[in-house]
Amino acid sequence: MPRDPEQTVRQAVSASKLMEYTRGIARWVRMSGSEDEAKAFDYLDTVLRGFGLEVRRYQHDALISWPGPASLEVAGLPPRPVECITHSFAAPTTSGGLDAEVVDVGAGDYRSAQARGKIALVDGLATPGKAWAAEEAGAAGAIFVNPPELHEMIISTVWGAPTPETAGHLPKLVAVSVRESDGAVLRARAREGTLRVRVRAEVDTRWRPTPLLVADLPGQDEDRFVLFSGHVDSWHYGAMDNGSANAVMVEMARVMSRRRRRLRRGIRWAFWSGHSHGRYSGSTWYADTHWDDLNRRAVLHLNVDSAGAKGAAVLSDALTMAETWASAARCVHDVCGQTLDQRRVSRMGDQSFWGVGLPSMFVDISAQPAGDSAAGAALASLTGSASKTGGLGWWWHSTEDTLDKIDRANLHRDAQVYALVLWRWCTAAVLPLDYAATAAEIRTVLTEIQGAAGEAFDLRPPLDAAARLADRAERVNASAERLRTALAGSRGTRKQRDAAEAINAALIRAGRALIPVNYTAAGPFDHDRALPVLPLPVLQPAARLRALSTGTMEYRALETRLLRERNKVTHAIDTAMDALERALERIGGRAPAREAASG
Repeated sequence: MPRDPEQTVRQAVSASKLMEYTRGIARWVRMSGSEDEAKAFDYLDTVLRGFGLEVRRYQHDALISWPGPASLEVAGLPPRPVECITHSFAAPTTSGGLDAEVVDVGAGDYRSAQARGKIALVDGLATPGKAWAAEEAGAAGAIFVNPPELHEMIISTVWGAPTPETAGHLPKLVAVSVRESDGAVLRARAREGTLRVRVRAEVDTRWRPTPLLVADLPGQDEDRFVLFSGHVDSWHYGAMDNGSANAVMVEMARVMSRRRRRLRRGIRWAFWSGHSHGRYSGSTWYADTHWDDLNRRAVLHLNVDSAGAKGAAVLSDALTMAETWASAARCVHDVCGQTLDQRRVSRMGDQSFWGVGLPSMFVDISAQPAGDSAAGAALASLTGSASKTGGLGWWWHSTEDTLDKIDRANLHRDAQVYALVLWRWCTAAVLPLDYAATAAEIRTVLTEIQGAAGEAFDLRPPLDAAARLADRAERVNASAERLRTALAGSRGTRKQRDAAEAINAALIRAGRALIPVNYTAAGPFDHDRALPVLPLPVLQPAARLRALSTGTMEYRALETRLLRERNKVTHAIDTAMDALERALERIGGRAPAREAASG
């Protein structure tokens, strides 16, 4: 009896190799653009070439920010020092430091705290949203009260390299973080109105040449590929973030290169720099520079980050898009028996390919149980979506992210999920994309926005278009499933192969139309800032219209903008629907004539 190829692929994943590759990467402190990071890229280059992959090295200039020494002194006789760290893209101080009064804003109550010109004491990690809020409130500086450990952060909201439109958003805020215990002492003093501190911080922000490595394993039947990516740069030794994830990528190269003749479509490995110290500068540069190639040939962005951590027992919380969730859920369940919740991928990680319209799956897939990590829970909260887990380990973004934080069995399990995803996406006759699920998500979001807008704005045109999309997507799903069954393990007939290609091309075109409007405000050729993005972001302001006075300039201006954005969203949905309808016509499952759009 022939062996199950999926089981064979899973069994080929080696726990010992994964640990070997993790040790290989985590030898160096990999600051973006540093000499030690270059050594890690050299190591990856050598190993991947050994598997027979086509390897290309790039170098590009990126705005990179390395935080240096920082100090905080509480005024008094004598001044009392408090341990602190500063952050990437925070403003450096002069040698004399920033001397100012501290006001407690808690989670962000700047108005009542009157923070202008002062130093704000802020709960939680130094996230870009919190730093931007402090700067908008006129604060000269911010002290972030971390969980028990100090966590390295990057506070810029500018995604990738700045443009003339975003350069003004680069931070001008002096920012440091302190431990929870020190924060409690500072808070007590600040509430008495007697706290004044001097902050000194060195931050080296400048353009640096940074590396990027791409390795290809071509498919046998199609000139398309899965983009499989992860960052190499790290905070400190970064064994979990992102050494173990890089190990998963290397192990997938070893396993899949031995099965290259069975891959219908290829895999492109992409190793980024500039994730931690350049706000995703590497993946953004690649999206911008290789936009056309990605648009024509990429079928999925599969990301891997912080794999195989000690205690990371939860795989039910990983992020996907609606169209990729079912495929991801099957892979997670088949490896570890857990049920993957449907959680929308958020504005984080190296999710730089939404404008291209590239479906996305995963960032980190395994997490701590709820309550196990205050830092991880704080990280989960900054993704902009609710999480039931404890996020990543307490050592995340700290000096403690070392090899002892990796669990061999967990790393092996996580790698097997990725192996199954790659195998299914690269061997399936029809891509495992479900745009009926996307249509359902869009209809739900539109209904919510309509409820918030009331009679002030009419969303029937995109709602009607989404209903048409749902119908065609369900028909395509049914045809796709029949073809997957017919072509499993065989080449099938020419007619079946042509039908599969028609559906694949239509699914790709549907994603290129839908994902940019569902996930971005900037559109296909730009990048939104590193802040949470709601679904169908260009229509979310419709809720504001009902609160404005009819006929005012503000009302009319917003109404005009919303009309144009409604046209954009409706057109995107109809474009996706047309692509699916043409595929149905081509394979003989002709869809009914398109209904007239509602007025």
